[in-house]
Amino acid sequence: MCATKRIAIITGASSGIGREFARQLDERHVADELWLIARSEEALEQVLEDISTPGRAIAADLSKAEDIDRVRLLLDDGDFLVAYLVNAAGFGKFGSWKTIDQAAENAMIDLNCRGLVDMTRLVLPHMERGSRIIQVASAAAFAPLPHMNVYAASKAFVLRYTRGLRWELHGTGITATALCPTWVRTGFEKVARQTDGGQHDVGHLLGAQKASTVVSRALLANKLHFAVACASIPSFVLRIIGKVVPSCITMAGWEALRRI
Repeated sequence: MCATKRIAIITGASSGIGREFARQLDERHVADELWLIARSEEALEQVLEDISTPGRAIAADLSKAEDIDRVRLLLDDGDFLVAYLVNAAGFGKFGSWKTIDQAAENAMIDLNCRGLVDMTRLVLPHMERGSRIIQVASAAAFAPLPHMNVYAASKAFVLRYTRGLRWELHGTGITATALCPTWVRTGFEKVARQTDGGQHDVGHLLGAQKASTVVSRALLANKLHFAVACASIPSFVLRIIGKVVPSCITMAGWEALRRI
């Protein structure tokens, strides 16, 4: 009889925050195997070459139901205990409703929201007390952000979903944390600017953090059972502002900031 294998699953693991989670979870030896999920198998294989923990590269587009089902079948095909789930897959676009096409908006919603929920649902039956979930949201979740509207709304969904899930998981010993950083130095900006107005709608990513800093703080916050990991003082301040300042004022402030 095969022994239960502890695994950590990281989506969006081919680059950016997801790749950094793979590196740091590898260093912490939290699992017998890392399952890395992204659309590019070649990029995932490169990540696996840089870590010591045995891993599996799973090329999948989590906005597609058939790819979600394929991951589900892989989990059901063995005796696996999921020690960590990190949902880092996602993307954003700069622009207004006029400059971001409908296909891009739908893709953001499908991946950032539905894909995250689907992955969480399929993994939870394979978790037990001590298992951990980190959902990558954003400080954009704290207020409406015109010219990043759909992205910010999708991350607000992730934040609310994760907070509600924590209550549903009460008593199970499974910890869920929403990671809400400000700008992070990844490939996010390059993709976000690929719209008709994307080069001008958001001028500068002020105060961008290193992915390594954000990930290490997220892992600590999750270990401490925090509901939300802000990962920086500016993000924490934005969280407070989002709670006490009317949205019309925060949007006016954002309107000035994005033009810098």
